[in-house]
Amino acid sequence: MKYITFLLVAIATSVSAQNMHYPTTDLQLSNLKGKVKSLRAIPYTVANGKKAAIETDLDTVAKIANLDNLQKDYNPEGYTTQTRFFLQNGELYGRMENHYIHEGKQLIVSRYNSDKTMYAYSPEGYLTKEATYSPGGFLKSHYNYQRDENGNVTQEDTYRMNSLEGSIVYAYDKKGDAIEKKYLANDGSLLQAEKNKYNKQHLVAQTRNYNSKNDLLSTVKRKYNENNDCISLEAHIKIPKKEKNIVTYSYVYDAHGNWTSKTTYINGTPLQIIERTLEYYE
Repeated sequence: MKYITFLLVAIATSVSAQNMHYPTTDLQLSNLKGKVKSLRAIPYTVANGKKAAIETDLDTVAKIANLDNLQKDYNPEGYTTQTRFFLQNGELYGRMENHYIHEGKQLIVSRYNSDKTMYAYSPEGYLTKEATYSPGGFLKSHYNYQRDENGNVTQEDTYRMNSLEGSIVYAYDKKGDAIEKKYLANDGSLLQAEKNKYNKQHLVAQTRNYNSKNDLLSTVKRKYNENNDCISLEAHIKIPKKEKNIVTYSYVYDAHGNWTSKTTYINGTPLQIIERTLEYYE
């Protein structure tokens, strides 16, 4: 149940992050309003109806959840300059630094005591390739992006070392929304497909997932509030067994319209609270 619960939370989080119809800066991609300078987020569990600290960093689910225990710093143009990840005791366990060239285009992401990712852009400013290197300078993985005349990604190829691992092929409607994704193996065979429907704000309202035989695996429906934050997620799992879960969210906002507290409920039971402190440029 813990794993299913986290999976539902992760799905909801990833959807908001994937909606890239109009956003151009990291602040917009994160649905942050105003000139945010930094964001500090701390996750908590809920015990007996009250907020409580996550007690351990060793449990798999808790460790993954600690990805929410972070601080992001932004430059005045709205791009991330640094991301730091913390354990529950406040100890730093990961850091990424973003370095930019003119007009905010991302050039390098350096991970503390770890890998380095470099990005290549087209003359129009579209990301065309990203490559990750080990501290010793060896190529570990890279991604190639093909785009249409509107700049939409039509195919994403993933390589481990120099071997093709798989691809994602995208299809768009006339509004530029990604209505279909096909996940392909390295031989081009279909692994899984995803079909999306959007609301007027170009946010994903429904997702249907299919296996290689076109059997429906799951359906996820989402609703949003006036701040474009997800307030409900209804997941119907078809395979391997039928299951229904409803995730709802409640928020507290600051004067800029950014949430400072988010409570997640699974089938009506509170599961997690994330509290955020935001600092703004003058």
